[in-house]
Amino acid sequence: MSIVPMNQDEGNAFNLLAQWDPFLDFPLPPSISNFFPGFEFGSGSSVKTRVDWRETPRAHLWEVALPGFTNEDVLVELQDERVLQVSVESGNFTTRFKIPDNANLEQLKANMRHGVLVVTVPKVHQPLPPPSSRNIRVVEIDGTD
Repeated sequence: MSIVPMNQDEGNAFNLLAQWDPFLDFPLPPSISNFFPGFEFGSGSSVKTRVDWRETPRAHLWEVALPGFTNEDVLVELQDERVLQVSVESGNFTTRFKIPDNANLEQLKANMRHGVLVVTVPKVHQPLPPPSSRNIRVVEIDGTD
């Protein structure tokens, strides 16, 4: 979801090209770098980027917007202790992610298109036990009406 500001000077209350970016309008405190080592929001980094992670039933996906860069400029490394590092050749951007334990590192793939890097790490397939071996119990719901 994005918030579209109302700009009365241009006469168009719904200017879709002028979207509000909360990271630019309200800078995060420096302590946020403790939670995201190697990633700087705005100040200090000359590369303006966006990093998204999401988990699907089958894989973990990282999307890194690197406008102006091609796949020759970007380096994706799998480091010790299940750490994924994404950086650009010029050294202006580096970020690291801890890959979850249920990810299959052997099938890690990266694809870059139109300045957006997508790293896909499929999950390790763990079949469900047969219904007869599952431990199922009914939980009573307390309450009064």
